Amino acid sequence: MSDLPRVSLIILNYNGRAVLDRCLQSAVALEYPADRLEILLCDNGSTDGSVDRVTERYPRVRVLQLEKNYGFAEGNNRAVDAARQEWVAFVNNDMWFAPSWLRDFVSAIDEHPEIDCFTCRIMNWNGTAIDFVGGAINFEGHGFQLDHGKTTSPLDRERRVIAPCGGATLIKRERFCAVGGFDPLYFSFFEDTDLGWRLNLLGHDVLYTPRATTFHREHATARKFPAHRLRVLYERNALFTIYKNLEDASLALALPAALLLSNERALLLAKISLGDFQIEADAPAAPAASEPADATPSEPGGSLVEKSRRALREGGWGALAAKGAGYLRAHGLAALRGPALHGGDFLPNISLSHYVAMHQFAERVGELNEKRRSLQAKRVRSDQDLAPLFAEPFRPTWNDPEYVRFHGQLSRAIGIRDRFASR
Repeated sequence: MSDLPRVSLIILNYNGRAVLDRCLQSAVALEYPADRLEILLCDNGSTDGSVDRVTERYPRVRVLQLEKNYGFAEGNNRAVDAARQEWVAFVNNDMWFAPSWLRDFVSAIDEHPEIDCFTCRIMNWNGTAIDFVGGAINFEGHGFQLDHGKTTSPLDRERRVIAPCGGATLIKRERFCAVGGFDPLYFSFFEDTDLGWRLNLLGHDVLYTPRATTFHREHATARKFPAHRLRVLYERNALFTIYKNLEDASLALALPAALLLSNERALLLAKISLGDFQIEADAPAAPAASEPADATPSEPGGSLVEKSRRALREGGWGALAAKGAGYLRAHGLAALRGPALHGGDFLPNISLSHYVAMHQFAERVGELNEKRRSLQAKRVRSDQDLAPLFAEPFRPTWNDPEYVRFHGQLSRAIGIRDRFASR
């Protein structure tokens, strides 16, 4: 490339002093013109001496010091606001890369001038297994890394994908800002899935390229937090994603299913004996995994799906979400008063995290409605247009056999498979 693009390399850090050196050594060793590369470390209110270490050891690195931990989404947004170059490249602080990495990465721009967002290959720390060669999304909004842990993959080729990996992304700064950047409601997790989905439905492609590779020490920052708090973010943010990005007809099916599936995961994680809650002596047993049921139970006034559709017709998405929140209060959260709310006396925290996530989703429906209206008004591509990019829309988020059986039964009964099948 005769005229290399100007790039701001953004490294977000939160108490990463123990892992920062390898990443910053890679950054300052990049074979890239100094006048075309800004290395910007955005510190999310670290208390471990990270900023002092960077200031003392890496004078080439510009430090943006935030007063608190804004999370991955808002922290990176603030870094982009402060960035000075035309393109921004995001890498995690627990990554390293070869000196040619950025040159290899930006070479895709010359060959695909119509594309404003690229993502590259990620391997594990020593390069022996795949971390990321493209992602998938299921109809619940959960993102997956395809062929994660394998040594090779037929997917490791240049192709369109639904979303970039936030830890290995190259995007035009103007485009990033125009689509709203990372959604700060997410704090962390699936904000890159949401960004890519938004880009795609607005008519902008995201391209995976294997011509550049980073090496990753997985979850170096996430390990600092308890598992049940991380689970809240995964469950809640997946609901945020489908609520904003799916068309009305798709969301009318996917949202009730996603809530019911999250509830099922919570029950199974709690190891509750459902028979203890059964009054009917002759109630039918749950169908075997090989014989999935084809219908959902009915309630007075119609099935849950029918009620959801009626609420949507009569009052819009706000009414549907309010109805769902009321249902959860009546059938889920209301039963957890007393010791359950302290976590562990009745249900374990990892199980309760699902209900907390649904509560937080319901609390933010007002904000989400505004985001949804704005996004859907600008939609260029339909859900059916994007269906091939979802890659695995029916993939269960958990491989527990009983959950997989329930997932298949519910998705067939509600009609999810017909709606999201790639045409």
